[in-house]
Amino acid sequence: MKKLIDLYLKLFHFWLRFPEKIRFLLVGGYNTVISYALYTLFVWLTAGSEPQQALFLSYIISSINSFLTQKFYVFNTRGNYGKEYISCLLSWGVSYLFDALLLKGFLGLGLNPYFAQFLALALVTINNYVLLKYVAFQNHKKSGP
Repeated sequence: MKKLIDLYLKLFHFWLRFPEKIRFLLVGGYNTVISYALYTLFVWLTAGSEPQQALFLSYIISSINSFLTQKFYVFNTRGNYGKEYISCLLSWGVSYLFDALLLKGFLGLGLNPYFAQFLALALVTINNYVLLKYVAFQNHKKSGP
């Protein structure tokens, strides 16, 4: 077990050498895949009739995974779990509204709900980085591995 922990710590040190924006892109990509997979599942379960509800549910369910991966693997902050999680939820609330408006607009253009959300995610990702960096994880002490 100690060897496994040592390996993890070495990999974590290596990971933290990457610039924050690269880490965000990789972790954000992972989180986006999880969120989009949940969205597509919910759209499929409703036979495409409830894309806005699918979007809402995907945001709610994926928030915990996203918070933990952003906290530890992107911004690498220490403590402040409650405050940062609330800040994340507020940031994601803004992102959700932006995403919901984009989704509505793309659906209004006649796009299917899967492709409409795929396009919306590309624009929302940039918004998420700015909100998470400057609102949710601002001015917190960086932690070591």
